Amino acid sequence: MQAIVTLLGILLLFPAVVLGKSLYVRKSTSEALVRTGPSMTNKIVVILKPGQEVTLVRAEGDYYVVTTPSGVGGYVLKYLMTEQAPEENAVPELGQKTRQRIAELETKTQEQEKELTTLREERAGLEAATKQAEAAVQQAEARANQQAELASHLQTQQSATQGAEARLWFLSGAGVLLAGFVLGWMWGASSRRSRRGSLSVDRF
Repeated sequence: MQAIVTLLGILLLFPAVVLGKSLYVRKSTSEALVRTGPSMTNKIVVILKPGQEVTLVRAEGDYYVVTTPSGVGGYVLKYLMTEQAPEENAVPELGQKTRQRIAELETKTQEQEKELTTLREERAGLEAATKQAEAAVQQAEARANQQAELASHLQTQQSATQGAEARLWFLSGAGVLLAGFVLGWMWGASSRRSRRGSLSVDRF
């Protein structure tokens, strides 16, 4: 029964709450004593070395109530502890963070390289499409120029043909008029000769 009461007293005195932040023994001290109570007269339960890590449970006056990684709890003077991790503890953590950051940067770089490759492919496609469009425009312009030249040539030919037809009609009309004039003159001359012949016969 006494053992159970002692165990309950220990549990109440040193609660098993390990969810607090980490504390470290200062490098400037040779050691930190963890006692059973907030007094120099209390029994020492753990001797902490410089840089050793413990978990803060609560603050009580000039003392911290802490628990060690092995689960032992007690009181330690505040001025012997610090929240800043020793360099030898920080280096592995820093190395891990550095490696994690490098991995993140490598992943991001790969993603950016993929995006860059995609953009280059899209640009190459746009350039090819632009060249094809320019070639098509040049071909269309060339065909349009050819058609314009053909239309001009046909118009010139048509104008020449129309001029020739006009001259032909003019000459044809002039020929008809001349032929009519000649025929009229010949018919008149024939009539005059006939009248003269008739007059001569009448005289005899």
